[in-house]
Amino acid sequence: MINSIIGDRYEILEEIGKGGMAYVYKAKCVLLNRTVAIKMLRDDLEGGDEFLERFNIEAQAAASLAHPNIVSIFDVGVHENTPYIVMEYVDGITLKEYIVQNGRLDYKEALDIAYQICDAMQAAHDKNIVHRDIKPHNILITDDRNIKVTDFGIARAGNGNTISAGGDILGSVHYISPEQARGERVDNRSDLYSLGIAMYEMISGKLPFEADTPVAVAMMQIEGKAEPLSIPGMVLPEGIQQIIFKAISKDVDLRYQNAEEFKNDIINVFEDSNYTIKDGTRYFSYAKSDLYYEDENGSQITVAVNRKARYLMIALAAITSFIIVAGISILATPGLFQFSTAVKTEVENNIAPNLVGKSLQDAQETCSAIGVKLLVQDEVNDSSAEPGSIVSQTPEADEKLDGTVIKVVINKSHDDVFKDYKNQLYEDVQKELEDNGYEVRIIFEESKVDKDRILRQSPVAGTKLKSDAIVTLYVSGGIDETTNFSSVPTLINMTYDKCLAALEAAGLKIGTVGGVPNPSGDDIVVSQTIPAGSLVKKDSAVSVTLKNPEPEIEHDNGLGGNVADSPDYPSDEDMPPAPVAGIAPSGGNPGGIIGGAYANLDNGVVGNGN
Repeated sequence: MINSIIGDRYEILEEIGKGGMAYVYKAKCVLLNRTVAIKMLRDDLEGGDEFLERFNIEAQAAASLAHPNIVSIFDVGVHENTPYIVMEYVDGITLKEYIVQNGRLDYKEALDIAYQICDAMQAAHDKNIVHRDIKPHNILITDDRNIKVTDFGIARAGNGNTISAGGDILGSVHYISPEQARGERVDNRSDLYSLGIAMYEMISGKLPFEADTPVAVAMMQIEGKAEPLSIPGMVLPEGIQQIIFKAISKDVDLRYQNAEEFKNDIINVFEDSNYTIKDGTRYFSYAKSDLYYEDENGSQITVAVNRKARYLMIALAAITSFIIVAGISILATPGLFQFSTAVKTEVENNIAPNLVGKSLQDAQETCSAIGVKLLVQDEVNDSSAEPGSIVSQTPEADEKLDGTVIKVVINKSHDDVFKDYKNQLYEDVQKELEDNGYEVRIIFEESKVDKDRILRQSPVAGTKLKSDAIVTLYVSGGIDETTNFSSVPTLINMTYDKCLAALEAAGLKIGTVGGVPNPSGDDIVVSQTIPAGSLVKKDSAVSVTLKNPEPEIEHDNGLGGNVADSPDYPSDEDMPPAPVAGIAPSGGNPGGIIGGAYANLDNGVVGNGN
């Protein structure tokens, strides 16, 4: 690809990234003399239709947004049957790389970055576009600290459609919201949760939830409680803790409801370190915490609180004592409240309960009852244990608790792996699946694939199916080419007027027009987004890229003829070039904005380039 020209205008300079979905190249637009980035769909993808759909969603979602903190989309096209997106080139690094380089960020710098991200999200949310993968890997930062949000590849547009890959939950597991981890519908508040996690990482230099496996991290996103931010040698403004813990609240109704609320609190804390957010103590209060930091010698220093806070702590202690006494009275009343004698003994003796063989939910309830946390440390395949049950724990049952955490290893599910049924007759597959106890839904779609053949399936092949899973088979219902579909004509090298006429004759319409600022009838088509000969639904839009026609240069010899017709004048090749309006003869940039794009790739984790 290097040094090749695509779309008759983009010279590929170098590869700047590669991800699970696309390659990203740095390129030069020879028409406008500007640097751009081109994201080109990989041609070795399995399940390419789904990736193509995600690819198109990214282009449509980002192209509809115009904001200084969002990477701009300039053009789309198809090169040798491979779709591509042309976007702004950002000369910088990802926020993730920036955090790694700096360890952690000063809280004011983190607030400034978060404000810019939030402003970008507000622009997207105002158009009913949810990014769904906000994370430092998808945030670009320039040398002058300008922020650009990129990679809308799994965005959900206003029609409510969502795209998933491989049956997995999209978005990096360390940043996804609890509802996204559960596979539920998400909205703009999920993006705000992810930004809260990113703020936590920027300021503390670490993530709030970390474990050995993605499954364990996802469980922590759903049920875990983040520790307060602790910075060696300093106490953060209380308002920062409140902003972050409000943003990452498990209850979506307790989070920020929109980006504007989030931005307002960020700017208030930035300008006044003593500012606390409205109802902030619901989310965090130093007076209610036992937060401490470590000094340079490793000694634990408890955060000092003011006199008012001390009085509040005394009052809270009195109330707590009353609740404990009342609770003991309730427990002592037979039949009023059932509480396991075994667990009660474990509380008194500070020993670990036996969790082996229990389900994760039951183990969580047991741990909550004795005031300790449950951490899923690993998953194993153990055919002798029940799927999803706990197979080991640290500390073991009846051992003394040496902390407030019990680490467990759970058994992986023994559920069936969903096979690939593409191109098979749906009736045979439906019977096989129903015989295995699955509920099957059939959706017919118009397609040029043979009627009754399976086009795609949900979940995708390789997904582990629960015993009561619902599967959907998308089946070809055939097509009536004469009434519903049309073949895309060859538009390249046509004038714009002839292009419009050809599309109209085919029952199609013009889509986005790029390449020239004000299209005219004699402009020439140099690329089209849907290849010629493709069968598409009538009234579909075909986008094109135009260029101005080459000027016809004639030299008048003053006698009514061309100079080249006279033997006394040199040939056209020897004549100096005629000046063209608007272009300086000495060279320079004839126009256009110098912009660009940046590859945001994450080594296999869905996100940049995915």
